[in-house]
Amino acid sequence: MLLSWLLSDTWLMSVPARVADVLLMAVTLWLASRWCRSKHQSFGKALLVSSLNGALGMGLYALFVWMRDTGALPWRGPLWLVEMFLIAQTALFAILILVAYRRDRWRSLNVALVALTLTGLIEATLILLLSVLAPRA
Repeated sequence: MLLSWLLSDTWLMSVPARVADVLLMAVTLWLASRWCRSKHQSFGKALLVSSLNGALGMGLYALFVWMRDTGALPWRGPLWLVEMFLIAQTALFAILILVAYRRDRWRSLNVALVALTLTGLIEATLILLLSVLAPRA
């Protein structure tokens, strides 16, 4: 989610970044559902939830860009808008997981927590690698 935000400055990078983001979240959600022994372990369901999250995330991104460009909210710091987007996108992903996996009851909460943790760890690793490798390229 954060990586697609960082790579979305140009339209040329935005589409591949969003596709990679959806696929990354689908794989992590699928792995989380298998690890938590959910009743809904299909990759199709994980891809559907991740695609819906990606589509809603694009609308959320457009809203945040509009807020940044128009000054609708007071600017509080250089990373404030990125942090608020990440919090909103993470909450949206968690809600979509809880709704899609609601028949699993408590396992749906476990799937949501594991999927969000895995996604965060993978994205943090990718951003760390990008920040280490990019200056040397």
